[in-house]
Amino acid sequence: MNEVPYIERGTFQPVDALEPKRCYVMSQTIRKLDRTNERYTPQLTREAFQERLQRAKDIVLGLSEEELDASIAEEHYPKRLKAYNSVQWYVGVVHADEVGVWKGAGGLPISWTEESLAETAKKVSQALKEDNNSNLAARAKRAIPRMRENLDIIAEEPYLYPIILPGGTMGRGLNGRPYKGFRLLKGDIEDGCMRSITLVTSGREKMHAYIGVKR
Repeated sequence: MNEVPYIERGTFQPVDALEPKRCYVMSQTIRKLDRTNERYTPQLTREAFQERLQRAKDIVLGLSEEELDASIAEEHYPKRLKAYNSVQWYVGVVHADEVGVWKGAGGLPISWTEESLAETAKKVSQALKEDNNSNLAARAKRAIPRMRENLDIIAEEPYLYPIILPGGTMGRGLNGRPYKGFRLLKGDIEDGCMRSITLVTSGREKMHAYIGVKR
């Protein structure tokens, strides 16, 4: 079995596509539970977050792969399902300077997302220190501080790992070519951009993720 170059040595394991599919639907389910607004997760105590996570697991782990596929394709983004089915999946540890977030993730200025996750996080960290920084959109202002309250759970829960696709394929480019002005990185975070930014702005330089690699 050949190792994927940018996954940290010794952390590399192949997984079935079912796992990142569950991971994606899980994050959507957590946001929707008991709420009418699906864009923001409310401020939750540790106990409430754990309870919400378990409820989401009870729902999502009971779904067949066909049901997961339907949720991904019909409720969210049909191209996402095609992308998930076109790669070989692995789980492992990746470094923040080798992957990037979606163009304008979380309403951030596009220029903040042109480089690596590490560079994006530096800009966000500085903005968080400035009370009146208008570049930090409402979603990021809400999401990052709220996630920090339960960051240890988020970092260690496999169904909350970021999902990464090959560089220049989704969210940062097309067909392997990055958008104009964007750096071509080894991987693009397809889902979990806010979770990833939160992890790195909190001092982590690497993280577990599901990584899709071209067959």
